[in-house]
Amino acid sequence: RGRGASAARPAGAHSGEWGRSATEAELSTELPTLYVYDHCPFCVRARMIFGLRGLPYKLAFLLNDDVVTPTKLIGKKVLPVLEEQGKAMGESLDIVAKVDGSDPVLKPSADREDIAAWQKDNRMLIRKLTRPRVAEAILPEFATKASRDTWIKNHQFADGTQFDECLQASSDLIEELNGQLPKLDALLDSDVSVNAGGVSYDDITLFPLLRTLTLVKGVAWPEKLLQYTRNMADASDVPLLEKMAC
Repeated sequence: RGRGASAARPAGAHSGEWGRSATEAELSTELPTLYVYDHCPFCVRARMIFGLRGLPYKLAFLLNDDVVTPTKLIGKKVLPVLEEQGKAMGESLDIVAKVDGSDPVLKPSADREDIAAWQKDNRMLIRKLTRPRVAEAILPEFATKASRDTWIKNHQFADGTQFDECLQASSDLIEELNGQLPKLDALLDSDVSVNAGGVSYDDITLFPLLRTLTLVKGVAWPEKLLQYTRNMADASDVPLLEKMAC
């Protein structure tokens, strides 16, 4: 089940050799389907628990302008959505709790007000760095022009700041972020979990933010924070975005 977990992944569940036919067992197994956007931090939360538990599932990326599919599932355009045995549910942390089940691998949240305060203080800075880069990233939810345009239209800054202005100010914004990251680094217990005692809901809420920041080229990551981000990506089977960094 990833770091600190032990559930076995069914043999062949993720073996996709070219030309291979599915076995009878595979054909008769109905896996849960998780509908997501790749860039979405809330979707990353839901993806993490499957990886941490080592559970096979179907990962379905929707186009950002697809309103019909989520509406059919839960009545409105919101992701993530988990569909299993004919039933669908939304809300990322509800999905995490359901998948983690009665024998959870996740520790409860420690109500880290210090980390929450860091995120609040740096929210706009992070948005100015990441939104323009998400808008240009090669992601499955932006496979058509209309889907990308939809996201850009829906994520403009309320104060009128344009994405191009943010990109032009990247040097100053990155310098500001580089001054803030050591403060967050100091709040982590280790490079494998936010808190002592193992992976918790605080990791589920922090890692997605850090993953999005890997889109930003030139960030001076403190060593513990960088290793934590990489370790959590491996443990949760949610790849980072650093190869698209700009």
